[in-house]
Amino acid sequence: MTTAAATSAGAYASGSAARNVQPPWTRPDPQGNDAAPELHVYNSLTRTKVPFVPMKGKTVTWYNCGPTVYDASHMGHARNYVSQDIIRRLLRDYFGYDVILVQNVTDIDDKIIVRARQVHLLSELQKQHASGLTKELLEQVQEAWRVFFEKTLKRFAPPPAPQDNELGGAALIEAMWEEVSRLYKDEQWRRENTEKEPKLGMWFAALDSSRQAQVAAAMSLAATPTTEELSKQLIDASADVLSPWLDAAKGASVSDHSIFRSLAEYWEGRFYEDMTRLHVEKPTLVTRVTEYVPRIVDFVKRIVDNGYAYADSSPGEGKSNVWFDTRAFDGAPSKAANAAPEAKKHHYAKLAPWSKGDKALLEEGEGSLSTGASTVSGKRTPSDFALWKSSKPGEPAWPSPWGSGRPGWHIECSVMATEVLGTQIDIHSGGVDLMFPHHDNELAQSEAHSGCGQWINYFLHTGHLHIEGLKMSKSLKNFISIDEALEKYTPRRLRLAFLLQLWSSKMDFRESAMAEVKNAETTFNNFFATVRSHVREARSRGLAYSDGTAHFSQAEADLLTSLVAAQQNFRRAMCDSFDTPSGINILLELVSKANVYERSAKPQNFNVEILESVARWVSDVLLVFGLGEGPRREGQIGWGESPEPGAADGLHSSEDREEILMPYLKALSGFRDSIRKLAREDAPSAELLKLADQLRDVDMVDLGVAMEDTESGQAMLKLVPAAQLQATRAEKEQAAKDKVARKAEAAEKAKAARIEKLQKGSIAPELLFRRSSGAPVEESEYAQFDDKGIPTHDKEGKELAKKRRKNLEKEHEKQIKLHEEYLAAKQAGEI
Repeated sequence: MTTAAATSAGAYASGSAARNVQPPWTRPDPQGNDAAPELHVYNSLTRTKVPFVPMKGKTVTWYNCGPTVYDASHMGHARNYVSQDIIRRLLRDYFGYDVILVQNVTDIDDKIIVRARQVHLLSELQKQHASGLTKELLEQVQEAWRVFFEKTLKRFAPPPAPQDNELGGAALIEAMWEEVSRLYKDEQWRRENTEKEPKLGMWFAALDSSRQAQVAAAMSLAATPTTEELSKQLIDASADVLSPWLDAAKGASVSDHSIFRSLAEYWEGRFYEDMTRLHVEKPTLVTRVTEYVPRIVDFVKRIVDNGYAYADSSPGEGKSNVWFDTRAFDGAPSKAANAAPEAKKHHYAKLAPWSKGDKALLEEGEGSLSTGASTVSGKRTPSDFALWKSSKPGEPAWPSPWGSGRPGWHIECSVMATEVLGTQIDIHSGGVDLMFPHHDNELAQSEAHSGCGQWINYFLHTGHLHIEGLKMSKSLKNFISIDEALEKYTPRRLRLAFLLQLWSSKMDFRESAMAEVKNAETTFNNFFATVRSHVREARSRGLAYSDGTAHFSQAEADLLTSLVAAQQNFRRAMCDSFDTPSGINILLELVSKANVYERSAKPQNFNVEILESVARWVSDVLLVFGLGEGPRREGQIGWGESPEPGAADGLHSSEDREEILMPYLKALSGFRDSIRKLAREDAPSAELLKLADQLRDVDMVDLGVAMEDTESGQAMLKLVPAAQLQATRAEKEQAAKDKVARKAEAAEKAKAARIEKLQKGSIAPELLFRRSSGAPVEESEYAQFDDKGIPTHDKEGKELAKKRRKNLEKEHEKQIKLHEEYLAAKQAGEI
């Protein structure tokens, strides 16, 4: 205990001083299942789950093997990169790590070289025959076809009959093809031989396609004028048999770097388009092999200087291959600090030591252009692998101390990862098929370069993908490109399918499993829609609304307990090497319990807040998994709307469809409710018209919809900014108010005028002329009157003129009427 703490504790214990200091605090001590779990990951370097401990606190350095860009991406790529994207999101968005992910693009490789040459040579052949189909072109295709047949299907043909042997040459090949074609129609023969050679179907399709095109071309040459389209049809149909034939004959003449780069650039673009559609986030940094060749040369030179690589005897003038010396490296001392004695030695094939002598894997790792006897003759041992390859004619080349050449496949990742992330990295990932020799060779050459004992701390390998129980293969017709998959399934469903499998395990992609995925998606969608409906209804009553009752009973307590338990269990699942299948099941079980509560709770006792809390947490987790559609909003309930494949629905791309439509639907629903109520009450049609006007002038205006009545009886609809329509409505309302005011003012004026007029009628007709206007009666301007009170003489006694007398009679008659109106108004209380 510190001095300050001791003084405080002593003061607290002294009695009277206890009121002046804080009491001691007891540190919580979680036990058992309540303790926070520690993240463990399955590490291929140990083949066990080990604690995850980044070297720099909360920063994680990660290198991921990217694509070799020479063809379309397939479902194997999708499984690999989506699974790694999920782990990246979990590390960053759930566990709170800062992840720096570097991913390479292999844009120069044996496969790219061969494919680029073939594409280029086919294009050149098309140009040569742009004027039309020729006999020369047909003969070239026929020759390529025969060579392809001899290399592939000839061995499946039965021994030729004696008479066929006499045919010789092309005729004999024709006869053997006819036999293979006949046998291929037999399902049992096809199945048995496909088991021996999986590429049988692919080879037969290529030969059959070209053969049919040749027959059509021969007929066209004999019967119709030649055209460019005819030559193009023949070349396109024969591309698979022409490509290797052209490459063997002319591949060595292709040397322009741009030919290789253009192919790689095209397929790299397609790859990232596919990743974007699958919602795979871009890496922090993308590196390309062709951008790092000078650094690769320096890297290899250091390995040579360290004694772990050697240049072979020159296979060509001034050129050498450089090989990694696995025997010199294996068991040599490393610079590993604070390690056990065995860890202070270098080890070759750390990931798969049992594969050191696997000739097939070793040859595959060197590439199709690097496995010939002349190429590998300089190797000291079979397990040695190429760091630098001398370039042959038809291959791109860069300068080096060993002559012009190009990098080996494995060295590229070591150089790019080390250059960006340093000599020790937290995570390296890739497909399990890269474990040996690629990743093992990476480890060896990187540790040979720097001398470190452990270049990578955690190796994460995603499992193989099988289709309906079989390894994915074009020849087995179960090869699915990402394009094809997205025509059938949404990105969300594909990601859900991957989430329902352990990332490190083999995955069997089955149609039946996708039905299960769709059911899970529907369960989440229905739950979110229900909760959003309840939340909207609650908010319509006001954020501070209360009915004075605490809606928390045993049902709410049970649901809250289920939420806490689900959160704890989910964290344990994610800490158990990202166990996403368990994580998804935990979410579905919680949703099921929430649905039971929602259906069983009485409306008057319903607690929306607890249900909303469940939905928000489930939403947050699904969004962390990368399952969201559209922009993410604060406090979002749900994961956005994912349209069916091919659906032309763009609402989800900018805003959540429900958020857009619900105000309109609510207005229409309210209108419908009012109509039904009036119908039950047999209300007059005027009341229905009043509702229609309310919808037009109030509800739709506030939603930015102008409804203009037309003579046809159908309203014209226009989408106009709500503020503009509201301003127009306000102007109309003000104009109506002004009209009422003017009418009221006019009425007041009319009333005043009438009262003024009625006041004139207050004088009895017989008294009208007995006084001057406004003067007492005795001051009348007349001296004599008749019996009606009409003057006959003026005040000087002079008799009035006849015309004047007549005018006075008219005034008297008018006064009679005014007086009658006055008396009637007075009686009515108007005045």
